[in-house]
Amino acid sequence: MAVKKRKSAEVRRHDIIEAAMEIIRHDGVAKLTTRSLSEAVGIAQPTLFLHFGNKSHVLVALVDTIQERLQAEMAGLGLEKLTPLERLKTVIRAHLSFIQKQPGIPRLLFSEALQSGDPLFRDRMNELVMFFLNFVSGMIAAAQEKGEIRPDIVPQQNACILIAAVQGLAFRWILSDHRFDLAEQADAVITTFIEGWAPRP
Repeated sequence: MAVKKRKSAEVRRHDIIEAAMEIIRHDGVAKLTTRSLSEAVGIAQPTLFLHFGNKSHVLVALVDTIQERLQAEMAGLGLEKLTPLERLKTVIRAHLSFIQKQPGIPRLLFSEALQSGDPLFRDRMNELVMFFLNFVSGMIAAAQEKGEIRPDIVPQQNACILIAAVQGLAFRWILSDHRFDLAEQADAVITTFIEGWAPRP
C-alpha cells in the first residue's frame, strides 16, 4: 500500500506541473496562482499545498522538469558520434525545436516573477541557464581544439551571445503569437554565428 501511495503522489505532482505549464503557456506566469492551479488540476488548495508549499515551489519544480527534459533531449541526439562543430549545430536546432514544443518556457524566461520577484525561482532559473551556457561553451571550446572555430573566440562569452540570440527569437515568436516556425530559424542562427566563427584563410 505504501508503494501505491507514493506512486499516486508522484502522478499528482506530475499533473500539477503539467497544468502549471499550460497556464503559463496560455496566460503567462502572472495568471499562475494556487487557486487557478488547483482548479485546473481539480483538487482543493490544501491538497495542492501538500505537494508544493507555495507558488515559488511550483516554479522551481517547473524549472527542474524543464532541465530534466532538456538533458533527455540532448542525450538522445547522438552527439558523441558527431564532430564538435556538428554537435553545436545539432544542439541549436534541437534547442529551438525544444522551445517550440514547450512554449511556456519563453514566458517563464521573460516573466516579471523572474526579473523582479521570486528569488527562489530566479536562483533556480539562473542555475539552468548556467548549465546550458557551460554546455554550449564546452562545445565551442572543443571545436576550437579541432580547428573548426577560430582560437580568438572566447567560448563562454560567445556562448552567452548565442543563447541570447536564441532567447530573442523565442521572445519574438511569443509576441507574434507563434506565427512563424521557430525551429526553422536554426539555420539562420547557425549561419550568423557559427559560420562567422570559422577559421579565416
